[in-house]
Parts: sequence; C-alpha cells; structure tokens
Amino acid sequence: MPPVTTVRPTVLLLASRYDLSCDYVVSALRKSGRAYFRLNSEDLPSYSLCLDPCRRRLSCHAKDVHVEVEAGGLTGVYFRRPTFLREASQAGRRPEEQFHRAQWAAFLRNLMVFDTARWVNHPTRTYEAEHKMIQLWSAQEVGFDIPVTHCLNSERFLGHHIGGSLVAIKGLDTILVRTDKTESFGYTNLVLREELEEAELRGAPLVAQQALTDKLDLRVTVVEDEWWCASVTHGGSGIAGDWRLKKSDVVFSEFTLPPAIGARCIELTRRLGLSFAAMDLALSHDRFFFLEVNPTGEWAWLQEEVEFPIGAKLAEVLSQARPNGIRGS
Repeated sequence: MPPVTTVRPTVLLLASRYDLSCDYVVSALRKSGRAYFRLNSEDLPSYSLCLDPCRRRLSCHAKDVHVEVEAGGLTGVYFRRPTFLREASQAGRRPEEQFHRAQWAAFLRNLMVFDTARWVNHPTRTYEAEHKMIQLWSAQEVGFDIPVTHCLNSERFLGHHIGGSLVAIKGLDTILVRTDKTESFGYTNLVLREELEEAELRGAPLVAQQALTDKLDLRVTVVEDEWWCASVTHGGSGIAGDWRLKKSDVVFSEFTLPPAIGARCIELTRRLGLSFAAMDLALSHDRFFFLEVNPTGEWAWLQEEVEFPIGAKLAEVLSQARPNGIRGS
C-alpha cells in the first residue's frame, strides 16, 4: 500500500474540471511554489470529506493523498462555481441526484467558515453583485454613464422613457433553460420597439435598455488595484448587438483605457465588495457607458489572445494573507 502524502494548502480553489481560467491560476501557483488544493464540483463525491466548523478545518482524502485545509494557514479561496450552488433547472435529473446536488451546494456554501482567508470573490458579495439593478445603480454612483434602463413587465413603460426605434432586451438573471436533450442560453437582443409594444410581457420581468448600436465593446478585467482592457471587433468594426453571438469570429485587442475610467472600474469593483470583476463597457460617441459586471466572469481567452497576465495576478492576490483580525470578504 503506497504511503499517504499529507498536503496543507495555503490556497483553496473551488472550480470545475473544465475551468480553463482556473488552470492559469494553478499554473501561476505552481511556478511560485505555493501549496494549493483544487476542489472541483464534479469530483466532490470521489473524496472522503469532513468539515469541522469549530476548528475550521476541512479534511479531504482520496487514494494516496490526504489534504488538511486549516483556517490558520489558508491565505486565499478562489470561488468559481456560483451557478452550481443555485441552478434552478433540474430537468431530467433523478430525485436522488437533485438531493445530492442540493446537499453539495450547501456544503460549498458552508466553506465560508474560512472567513479570515481572502476570497476572490466572497459568495455573499458575488451574489449581491450579480444583480443587474444593483450594478447599474452602483456604476452611476461612481460616475459612469448608464444607458437608460428599466426592469419591467409591461410595454406601457417603454414609450416615455427609452428612446429610439430599437430597444436592447436581456434577462434580469442569467437565462439558462434545459430540457432533457437541449440547453438554451439567452443573450442580449435588439428588438424593434413596435414588436415589444405588441408583445405580452406580464409573465416575467425583463431588462429593457437604450440600444447603443454605434459602439465599441470593451472588456475590462479588474483584479484588486490593476485592470486590463480589450476591445472587441468584428471585421475591424464595432458590433451593434451582443458580441457573444459572433464570439468565434471576433478579434480581441489591447485597448488603452483612459486612467480616469480605469480608476472608476476599480472604484466600482471595491464598492461592490469584490476583488475581481469582469466588466463590460461600451464606447459610444466618446462616452464610456457601463453595461454590466460579472463577479465570476471568464477571462482565459484574454490571457491567451491578448496575453494579459490575469492568472499570475490572481495567484499573487490569493497568496497574500489578510491582516490579523480581519474577517469577511
């Protein structure tokens, strides 16, 4: 029987097997010699696990490796699986699978007992920052221009508030609908005002926003006190609608963001209680409009295509111990 190796990590990664962004953080942690433990949600049942809340210790055993995660030695937690914790759709899942997923989701939430570690980002802050209306209000408070936006379920509120013949509509929360055989994801769509005025909207709220058709999309990634900005173009030009609908054909290029706008991005990130933020802006007629922020947004393609050192910065932040006595996010 092979000897059991005990690992005491200083960084805990809560991710997925298929998370390329997390792979970059792992690579940077390895280069720096930091001890880490990556706990993928798909692998949870394969471990023997024990969480001791009073000693704040997580013990994990698998084959010839034993991992002891201790609050006193843990500097950072990288939280990458928020949707796993609150996935609404259970289509096609057997009752026992639904039960297991709910209990594992609760288990991951209870890892917040490691409250002296630096979370990127803390679950409570992540969930709060995901709310679009809170994002927009906070962005306006720090000085961003905001497209006229309303959350509504009736066409009667369109006419007097949101101008133009086109209206951008999007879900108030991530639109992900599953059936037994298919999975559908909802993007931002530009819709003629006349179509909306004739539609039946009362069944569910939606976000209706002033359409910015003449724009350059910008993706700003913030980690603590640094930011990186990339423009998104198609055929050398800006994209009228949601650029994700053309993701395979778009070009990402480094964009020089004015320092005042970059500082505003950092201020908004801090205001939302985050250490990391993936922010979508639109440059239209010399104005930088805030569109939305994702506290667990993807960034791996920016490291690959534009060579932004995001993974190294995240590894650095996760390896920094919080000052003594500091708790929370």
